Amino acid sequence: MRNLWDKKFEAAKDAITPEDIVSAQCRYLEDMTHGSIIARVSSYYGDIPSFYNESGSRDTAMKLKLLYTEIHAEKQDGLRGAPDDGFTFEFFITSVSTPNYKYRVFFIRYGIPFYPVSIILDEAIASELGFEQSFNCDSQEIFESILSQILGSKKVESVISALLAIAVKSGDHPGF
Repeated sequence: MRNLWDKKFEAAKDAITPEDIVSAQCRYLEDMTHGSIIARVSSYYGDIPSFYNESGSRDTAMKLKLLYTEIHAEKQDGLRGAPDDGFTFEFFITSVSTPNYKYRVFFIRYGIPFYPVSIILDEAIASELGFEQSFNCDSQEIFESILSQILGSKKVESVISALLAIAVKSGDHPGF
């Protein structure tokens, strides 16, 4: 039998995955905070929680309504609109002073090819930026633009500022 593959295969030149882009931002944050604040992008294999109230509708003010409404959680099999197979990662922020704390900013999921990439965003950040909580980015340029807005959000800034304050108080940060 002859070889039916009529091409030689090579790795795509300059291929940058969404994980590569987020990982680079992790390194930048660690450098900017002298190692006190740690951002990580990690493979994620668990279910992604989706919250709703008794009537089944999305609960946008969930924290306030916890006092008055019984809240149920369901597990999604994946991200809405994401490919069935692919790679799922979570991006979170923590610090050397708070090893048992992490603030999950978002999940990403993509397949081969790398775009579209699906994002499921922290509810507070989605609300602040006027985004849906779950959406797709069709290109690297769009993904980087959205990522810039997420990382520049007031919510992310307040989390990092609070973690820096803890690091300074505990002596884990040289201060600015």
